[in-house]
Amino acid sequence: MTYIHEIIQLIKIVTINPILLILLIIIQPQALYANELNIPDIGDTAASALTLNDERMMGEAVVRNIRRAGKLIDDPLLTEYINDIGNKLVSVSNNQHYKFKFFIVDEKSINAFALPGGFIGVHYGLILASRNESELASVLAHEIAHVTQRHHARAYDLGSSYEAPVLAALIAAIVLGANGNELGQAALASIAGGTAQIAINFTRRNEKEADRLGIKMLSKAGYDSHGMASFFGQMYKESRLYGSQGPEFLRSHPVTQNRMAEAKQRANQFTLQQPPSSLAYYISKQRINILNQPDATILLKNYALKLKNKTYINRDAALYGYAISLLKNKKFKKAQKIISQLRKNSPTRVAYLITEAQIANKSGNQSRASKIFKNALEDYPNNETIILNYVQTLIEQNKFKQSKDLLYRYLRNSTTQPILYKYLSRIEAELGNKAATHEALAQYYYSIGQTHQALNQISIALKLPNLDFYSESRLDARKKELQTEIKALSKRNL
Repeated sequence: MTYIHEIIQLIKIVTINPILLILLIIIQPQALYANELNIPDIGDTAASALTLNDERMMGEAVVRNIRRAGKLIDDPLLTEYINDIGNKLVSVSNNQHYKFKFFIVDEKSINAFALPGGFIGVHYGLILASRNESELASVLAHEIAHVTQRHHARAYDLGSSYEAPVLAALIAAIVLGANGNELGQAALASIAGGTAQIAINFTRRNEKEADRLGIKMLSKAGYDSHGMASFFGQMYKESRLYGSQGPEFLRSHPVTQNRMAEAKQRANQFTLQQPPSSLAYYISKQRINILNQPDATILLKNYALKLKNKTYINRDAALYGYAISLLKNKKFKKAQKIISQLRKNSPTRVAYLITEAQIANKSGNQSRASKIFKNALEDYPNNETIILNYVQTLIEQNKFKQSKDLLYRYLRNSTTQPILYKYLSRIEAELGNKAATHEALAQYYYSIGQTHQALNQISIALKLPNLDFYSESRLDARKKELQTEIKALSKRNL
């Protein structure tokens, strides 16, 4: 077995701190199959290798590359939900530096990971595997603790061998795994030819610290402090049942009976809380199931059967899924009846408002859809899900000036939805603003990891006649940034 093949095998079965996997190229092949791989402790001086701003830019670049690989779930409701839980935990943590962002990876395996700069990814399989909201929150709390304690930052110093865009591509490829992934194979080739020379001693100290602080966060945020031990226990049982085919989570977060016992002991130090899982938790699980069933007819049959046999945990969430399946099958009247029933109990729930507006829009009543969105924005003025759907409806009604005003107000803040820039490009084109059209499209391409296409759009914009000085200066600066990034990636064939 060749050395590079051993690296590939490791990446297939392990997802730990991504930077560490890059560094593992210096470890002897026989060490690659150790039973436990733990977070390194290489001293606080190494933590200053990257500034907080460097970490943030690195994390953003990794997320772009994950999106480029088609592995990021850009569902605004799911993104909103996972960020609501994460931010609730962050608010009671010792965080003083990071603006956290949470995202969902399109993978059915059970895993989660933290990236530089406070970006935390969760596989949708982990959300489905969790039995309650406290278990899901426990995983996020653990990853948050790794970031706030800068455990990952201490492994970032790779010298001058790798430039930031290259590292971002490598991290994304390794997080996703290289099997069948063009980006991953290119990353492996780059790693094999790299010159990183850092010795690492693996310890359990950082994992224990993340457990301790994570459990404290759970309790302070109002979740069950036993959620972590409960989730660990469930994963441990599955690993005993399925062996090497068990949860991927355990390969990156090794769980022993001692670790579970310690988690229980720590949880016992806090006041017992067993809050019920929120309706949003159950709705999010339904949305994941819906996204994973492209056949609308089968989806409708599944929900009809589930409601008939009462094989659901939460009835309202099941009814919500049923309404979505009816909408997908163009059974608008019945879908509206279900949503109206749900809204009686929860009139301002965003998921219900969006669905009702979508029913109105798809059934031809676009004016009613616009009214629902407009009223919803009064209650939730910066809600990305509402804005995205409202802009889409306005574009369909050819209300380009109104949709542009709405988008520009919102895009002053950062967005997690690149498609908003694609909508903006369409709007600017309809309004005859050629430079703005290409600039918005460039931002869309860059956000989804298509840097060459982004550069092409900026170049087109710069060739347009009658550009004002400020626009030309801004576009020229952006062109140079993109060229620098592409040059760095080209050196490594990424």
